[in-house]
Amino acid sequence: MNQKFIIKFEQGILEQSYKLAETDVIGGVNGVFEFLDETFINQVLENFVAMRQHFIDAYKRYE
Repeated sequence: MNQKFIIKFEQGILEQSYKLAETDVIGGVNGVFEFLDETFINQVLENFVAMRQHFIDAYKRYE
């Protein structure tokens, strides 16, 4: 994967992807899990709320 860890979150039709260079992560895959702390996960969830609202707004404009 081009020396990158790809972290993907999905919620229904929405998806968020993040890429981390292997050289930026200490401890390999275990280091990736350390990166995914509670603050990061909460921000991802907040992004999903905003993304869903943006999608709904766009859909309403389309109708």
